[in-house]
Amino acid sequence: MSFLNQCWQQREEQVYKKIFADTGAGIYTLPAELFQTRFNIQDPDPRWLTYGVFSCPPTAQRSTWAYVSSGMSNPWTANTAEDYSGLGTEFILETEQECAWALPILQTLIGYNILLAEGKMGDVAPLHYGHMVPLALSEQIPAMLFVQPENFPPSFNLASGQVDFIQVVGITAAELDTAKATSSKQIAQQILAETGGFVTDPDRLSVIKARS
Repeated sequence: MSFLNQCWQQREEQVYKKIFADTGAGIYTLPAELFQTRFNIQDPDPRWLTYGVFSCPPTAQRSTWAYVSSGMSNPWTANTAEDYSGLGTEFILETEQECAWALPILQTLIGYNILLAEGKMGDVAPLHYGHMVPLALSEQIPAMLFVQPENFPPSFNLASGQVDFIQVVGITAAELDTAKATSSKQIAQQILAETGGFVTDPDRLSVIKARS
């Protein structure tokens, strides 16, 4: 077994099973159409189409659904351990119920992050804590904020190196504006204090109170 396949299997069959228990019926890989229609990349790298999302149902320890990416931490060119494996990150999106919209939202963010890492979106760093992306989930939730998970491990280790989990949480227009004026960390702390976690809900009320 190649080093790449060893690490790939370690992530999906060992690490993810331990953290998420049931990872669902299989991985929902990124379609070529995502790159072609949304990002105008007509001939995406075949490797990108192996990245995807697992849909993990609730467990005895977790009442929410967890959608987790797999692939960004693949050590495509490494043969030994490095500080970080691949891009060094994987994404989590958490919902109260099973949601059909969660898969395309997370797939889009994975695709965007791949293109950032490849330098195809200008001189912009790959997504990490504190970043915000104007990807609308609903009229109430026009953007996504990237935070360190509260109810999941912050990172895990593969034979190829460390991988940080980055949780995606939908934010309201008022939260987006406030984060730009202050800091995304402050908004994340407010969301956590008021809601107890980073669950994405298309109908969630803003933690920013309207001025009278």
